[in-house]
Amino acid sequence: MDRPTSHPEQYLADLYEGLGSQRNDFRDFNLHRWIAARVVGENVLDVGCGNGALLGLLQQNGKRAFGIEPNGALRSLATARHPGLTILEETGSELHQFGRRFDTVTIVDVLEHIEDDDAQLRRIFDVLEERGRLVVVVPACPALYGKRDVNNGHFRRYTRPELVEKLGRSGFRVRIARYWNALGFLPYWFSERILRRELNTRLRTDRKHSLPGRLLVRLLHAWFRQVENRLSFGFGLSLLSVADKPPAEEVPLARAA
Repeated sequence: MDRPTSHPEQYLADLYEGLGSQRNDFRDFNLHRWIAARVVGENVLDVGCGNGALLGLLQQNGKRAFGIEPNGALRSLATARHPGLTILEETGSELHQFGRRFDTVTIVDVLEHIEDDDAQLRRIFDVLEERGRLVVVVPACPALYGKRDVNNGHFRRYTRPELVEKLGRSGFRVRIARYWNALGFLPYWFSERILRRELNTRLRTDRKHSLPGRLLVRLLHAWFRQVENRLSFGFGLSLLSVADKPPAEEVPLARAA
């Protein structure tokens, strides 16, 4: 397996800049709404908040939204698009710098960037309120690890049992662990395994599309909203999990030493 590139920061900044307003981004637009529907409480932290799109949605929903993002270019993009957000330019190891606990923590397409993901899950556990919630999204299926993962700085892709086991070991009670984006599985596999190149994602950007392209974007938005967000097909490009922090008296039994 190739190791992650040592310079993914500009790659990620260019990627998020290109995605733009999410008008055409059928993937993130609908994924963020699935996540937002499972947030509990008022104070929410998004670890590795990227361009701030999820934080902006949570802010619109009346949440007190906080973010942490180590990529300066992405942090600048997020604060420019969503004024008023509190975003620290730090890594996920600095969650204590907020000096508070949160009702919900989200970590979306980030855990795979962190070599010691177990330590990151423990840090999240520690900044959650009792009975708080974690919503995590990671890339699925290690067999798909390829050029896009390397360019993005991914250390791994996950299996469902692996993610569930890691969450349990960190003390969480897993409520949901399901696959998502079954529609993209075959195109991604064909691109990475047969063509040996990254999947073309230009359809998701704000660029002007032809009439057939606009119709396809509408159909994809409808598919993700009505199908992917409601059903799991037992496979997909991503794993979505919702896990809760148990009451304090039960933590010693749940969390490994």
